Amino acid sequence: MPSSSEWETFMQWARDFNTDILHLEVPGSSIIVLDTYEAAVELLEKRSRTYSGRPNFPMAVDLMELDFNFAFKPYGERDRRRLMHGAMHPTAVGQYHTQQLKATHAFLRAMLSAGEDDVEKELRHLAGMVIMDVAYGICVAGKDDLYIKEAGEVVQIQSVAALPSSYLVNSIPALKFVPELVPGAGFKRIAREWRDKARKITYRPFYDVKSSMVRCGEIITPSFISSAIEKGEDDAVIVDAAATMHTAGIDTTAITLVNFVLGMLDNPIAQRRAQAELDAVLGPLQTSDGTPGQLPVHADEPRLPFITAFVRESLRWMPALPISIPHAYTGEEPDIYKGYAIPPGSLVIPNVWSMCHDERMYPDPYTFKPERFLTPEGTLDPSVHNPAELAFGFGRRNCVGRHFAYDETWLTVASILRVYNIEKAKRPDGSPVEPRREWRSGILLQPMQYKCRFVPRSSEAVDLIKSTQGAVY
Repeated sequence: MPSSSEWETFMQWARDFNTDILHLEVPGSSIIVLDTYEAAVELLEKRSRTYSGRPNFPMAVDLMELDFNFAFKPYGERDRRRLMHGAMHPTAVGQYHTQQLKATHAFLRAMLSAGEDDVEKELRHLAGMVIMDVAYGICVAGKDDLYIKEAGEVVQIQSVAALPSSYLVNSIPALKFVPELVPGAGFKRIAREWRDKARKITYRPFYDVKSSMVRCGEIITPSFISSAIEKGEDDAVIVDAAATMHTAGIDTTAITLVNFVLGMLDNPIAQRRAQAELDAVLGPLQTSDGTPGQLPVHADEPRLPFITAFVRESLRWMPALPISIPHAYTGEEPDIYKGYAIPPGSLVIPNVWSMCHDERMYPDPYTFKPERFLTPEGTLDPSVHNPAELAFGFGRRNCVGRHFAYDETWLTVASILRVYNIEKAKRPDGSPVEPRREWRSGILLQPMQYKCRFVPRSSEAVDLIKSTQGAVY
């Protein structure tokens, strides 16, 4: 197994062998890698009855106890998924647009005084503000809010622990029984420390809210968990569902947006085109009588196809999850695909990176090119595959919160481009600083910290941003 950037290695192997499916034998595991969208649809969607399981995650689940996140649970945990689906289905997510709008405007204001190193921190804070409000009804504190900080830490270790190649115990599960003091068992200490952190993030915000409800005798701020408690849902189910929203809802959205900003640094022409569309649809940044103009809202999406193309390209160019969380083949007999026999119990990994960089679907795939999703007339081209169908997983294990995450990403992208130019940082002599284009290891494609500048488009843009202070939503 490759030890880093597995998605790129898998893609290269598939190209070298001219195949859309790879079979790797590692100690204790049979691993199937699906390299194309067609292979993923055939197995994970058309044959979802036997491809919706999850493999055993010895490090992440057995030792760290990260299975509060039901993405790690076996298929069939219907209570948790039902509860989440009720809150996150396409017609339900509109109820959260106000929270997304409020947090996005706070982000725009923060970037007026942010430094060149601050974009990742501010975008994570934006995503954290939204999810803590929606899930728990909690208004987060300042930039170092503990709820957001701890969620980010848990997601980082979860991202590494879930990789089959990250710890030997993932390949040899019996190692989980080795005492912590035995030489070479340092992974047991790591697991214990992170298990304690995971328990805090799972239970503390839930009981903070529940105790407030008991003291006050009423709901102070409506939220996902307050609604579930009122309906009499089981506490254990609520805790897991809310903690899943908490961890999954911060970093994946923030990473998508951080990668979007990185893509903008080499694309000033695309930025100008997006801003021209925003100005044409929303009007000037300031009216003739000095009144601030309009910032985008979710209802503007049908009128802003180039912005939607921007979001699609952001999901495709650097997908937050370049390889999806592995599925498990649960059939009792080998399954045949194109003459290949897939053994029972195999881990099945969709290589989302390869699908998003498939030249047949997306010519010139390594270039950030939003216009690939548009017709010559400027409307969305239905013949170009929407990468959201790749980025949010497949079959019965796709992301329950995908509509919520998409709405938040769209609004943030549109709002940034409405009032800011995204530029490279500058040295004292005025020369541009090329951003780092390196990514951390793990199942999340998270870039290393890089420098950039958010420059207001004009003084009118500054006035428009400041006008959101004290707004009633």
